[in-house]
Amino acid sequence: MFLLSNLISADKKLLAYSFVNDSGLQNTAEKTGNTNSSVFSFDLFSGTGAVIYSLLSLLGIIFLGLTIYGGILWMTAEGKEDQVEKAQKIITQAVIGLVIVLAAYAISIFVVNAITPKTLG
Repeated sequence: MFLLSNLISADKKLLAYSFVNDSGLQNTAEKTGNTNSSVFSFDLFSGTGAVIYSLLSLLGIIFLGLTIYGGILWMTAEGKEDQVEKAQKIITQAVIGLVIVLAAYAISIFVVNAITPKTLG
């Protein structure tokens, strides 16, 4: 009871444990040269990179799905020329889409590297 009354009183602040200040983590970070105090550091370049990576992952999954779908159509065609042509068309369009996505990725990497400030060290 005494401890509780000392922790919560009108003339004293509530004592709380601060992980960053009380664990020595801040001292370690300062010794390593990392003085960023923000837990969630976000800048334009890392955010843009995360969005591009997510979109490329999604497009890769779509490409894989279309390729598998086209392959299944082709395997189950049983000699039907129209179904074989449809499967070939799906696979061809999926490959063309993949080439376009990879070209867009290469261009975006080139542009980002051109405008990103270079750091020394």
